[in-house]
Amino acid sequence: MLKNFAAAMSFLTIIRVPFARSILGPPELAASFSCFPLAGLVLGLVYSGTAMLLAGHVPPFVLSVFVCALMVVLTRGFHLDGLADLGDGFWGGSTPERRLEIMKDSRVGTFGVLALVLALAFKIASIDSLISTGKFTPLLLAPVFARFAMVAAAFGSNYARREGLGRPFLEHMRTGHLLFAALFCLAASLAAGPRQVFYFAPALAAVVLFRYFSQRLLGGITGDVFGATSETTEILILVLGACAP
Repeated sequence: MLKNFAAAMSFLTIIRVPFARSILGPPELAASFSCFPLAGLVLGLVYSGTAMLLAGHVPPFVLSVFVCALMVVLTRGFHLDGLADLGDGFWGGSTPERRLEIMKDSRVGTFGVLALVLALAFKIASIDSLISTGKFTPLLLAPVFARFAMVAAAFGSNYARREGLGRPFLEHMRTGHLLFAALFCLAASLAAGPRQVFYFAPALAAVVLFRYFSQRLLGGITGDVFGATSETTEILILVLGACAP
């Protein structure tokens, strides 16, 4: 379990733990899926802890920008990159082959830029509202459910490319990996309060939508789809948390 957690932290964040292995094979990468929500909890503790510590000392909007920047730095903007690539591919191509070709291009197009701007705007606005009203639980749980959404999106999916970063995850993923991730999310949400269980709804909605459109437009899942699913789920939970009474 410690090795799986170390692999998840290494893959998803810039945080390195002492028992992490430098080289991971496909089975180890797939097994790390089970600990994705746990890695999300570590991030959530950093985000919510920072917001709670600085709230009242830093203007809410400035603090929200800082927390959003922290999200980008700690994850290397990894999932935002996937969201931008998917935006370019979905809207810039007319065939699955052309969309996949566009997504592989390292350059960011208009649709990708728009996706990034909107994503960061929604995050900053939502975090500002959460800090202003003293609601920090969504900041804690959003990364947890966002990483669970990646696991749920991967389970049972076919990979759209012959090669790619996400293929080893899919080929070696087992039902137990999904169940452990789901149970951890359930435990974390119940610990934060029974109402937080409802965050499963936006997470699963994002999974269903991205799986459907990816299969239709790309012919399967890619690593960029994982990133976009994670970012969208995180945004949905932050927005819903900010809108909740």
